[in-house]
Amino acid sequence: MLERAGAPFRGFGDWLARVVDGFYRVLGQPGKWLQDFVNGSWLGHPLHPVLTDVVIGGATLIAVFDLAVLVLGADGLETASLIGVGIVALSALGATTTGLTDFKDTHTGNERNVVVLHGLINIVATAAYIVSFFLRLGGSESLGIWFSLAGILILTAGGYIGGHIVFKYGYMVNRNAFAKGQRAKEFSPVIAAADVPESTPTKVMLGSTALVVVRRGDVVHALKATCSHAGGPLDQGELVDDTIVCPWHFSAFRLADGAVRHGPATTRQVTYRARVSDLQIEVEGPID
Repeated sequence: MLERAGAPFRGFGDWLARVVDGFYRVLGQPGKWLQDFVNGSWLGHPLHPVLTDVVIGGATLIAVFDLAVLVLGADGLETASLIGVGIVALSALGATTTGLTDFKDTHTGNERNVVVLHGLINIVATAAYIVSFFLRLGGSESLGIWFSLAGILILTAGGYIGGHIVFKYGYMVNRNAFAKGQRAKEFSPVIAAADVPESTPTKVMLGSTALVVVRRGDVVHALKATCSHAGGPLDQGELVDDTIVCPWHFSAFRLADGAVRHGPATTRQVTYRARVSDLQIEVEGPID
């Protein structure tokens, strides 16, 4: 049902993703640093849900205050409610910014369509809280209350769709969380060293698990080939200094330990110990 509801936004969603991506690109390197911050690459998981928790928690508290005024005739809550609505509105603007940044790297099709639907609903809720704040600030407490109550109803719908996106599509979830890959308890050969060109990402198989190996002289790095952000093929990625860059959304991981150097990925890449022995590249791991 949600997929059908989001279908009319397909063209708009593709256009919006290009606009957001273009915004960060035109800023150059500072744009990359800004995107890393907004994605939450420094945090270890996306920043967006941190802000949405503030929004939902604050909105729930404001709803309790508002209902106390309307139903019980409570007095003295005006200042607390005004401050709370202001915090909700500011947090919602932050959640919108982080959400748009995550959104630009969604897969086209149903996933992107439903994310657009989620975003548009929450933007309407954000507008309701902004209007409520200025009404309360101007002394129209009663009207401000009704805008806040409308806001939490709209916000609840948007939150439900957000949960659908995460749990159905695995949106912004570590793609390697439940599939770290084949475990090699001791060094096992995966490919002849001569078949791995110098400084060239090369796909190898450890059992049923695809790895990408990079050989630089006698130093060999091995990482799981599935990008933690959206499942992109790291073996088709580009080497930049000490990192490998995913070809899909350009997440950059440090070869030595899989640490995230640039987002949108927020979770380190699964890595394996690797060495050259008897003209073979051998791997052991993964490294926990």
